Amino acid sequence: MIARPVAMIIAMSALIFWSAAVRAAEPTADLVARGKYVFGAAGGCGCHTMPDGAGLNAGGTKFDLSLAGVVYAPNITPDPATGIGKWTDAQVTNAIRRGERPDGTKLFPIHPYKYLSNIADDEIEALVAYLRSVKPVKSPVPARSLKIPVPTRTITTAVKTAPREGLARGAYLAGGAGHCAECHTPRRFDASTDDTKFLAGGPGPERSLAANITPHDETGIGRWTEAQIAQFLRTGAKPSGQEAYSLMRRVIIGTSAGFKDLTEADALAIARYLKTVPPIENKVR
Repeated sequence: MIARPVAMIIAMSALIFWSAAVRAAEPTADLVARGKYVFGAAGGCGCHTMPDGAGLNAGGTKFDLSLAGVVYAPNITPDPATGIGKWTDAQVTNAIRRGERPDGTKLFPIHPYKYLSNIADDEIEALVAYLRSVKPVKSPVPARSLKIPVPTRTITTAVKTAPREGLARGAYLAGGAGHCAECHTPRRFDASTDDTKFLAGGPGPERSLAANITPHDETGIGRWTEAQIAQFLRTGAKPSGQEAYSLMRRVIIGTSAGFKDLTEADALAIARYLKTVPPIENKVR
């Protein structure tokens, strides 16, 4: 007669403990806000939001990779049926950093995990918290159609804490969340970047034409000052008075956040880093 009440008390205690643990695990507003900043530093993950689509992060953008096939940006809202709502934080992190779904399927490396693998532990945690905070959208995305096996990419082991200032901060942002090379480095037939022409510009995603952002005086940004580069990142205004357009304009404006939300210090840090990369002569037409 005593065993049943005792068992019930134990079960209730376990439930209370579990509920408290779940509440304790809920991200803080500060963590979500920091995640939104990382999201903006990634250009608002603009590939996952179609201008006339279902909503923020709902996916569906088509990438025609010519010889490689066709892929579509997935739904990364917390919708449980068509998005990442049933994924654990570790699984979301693994997809961002390693390009791998929970079932082991490899994402085609138009997803820039080669660079996103550099996002530090403290900032990836914040980014995942932000992705979970947005409105879930039920938006099924078409299956990809590939003509080649999914290529593999070399990934790095991220640092625990992101650099906070100076050249190290600029290199970290440009080579991680900002993934500048993903658009500004020419690609081979399998959609991999040709790093012998690192940041030298050329045809980019979505039939865009990415500029040469090496510090080459004639064909790149060698004559831009660090302040001018930083201003362009945050406003889209070039020293010539022209405005950014196409995909670059989209990542500056962002979706819920973009490059426009970079702090002045971070924009200057990226500018300082870009001035240190080897200049390459490549006139983009």
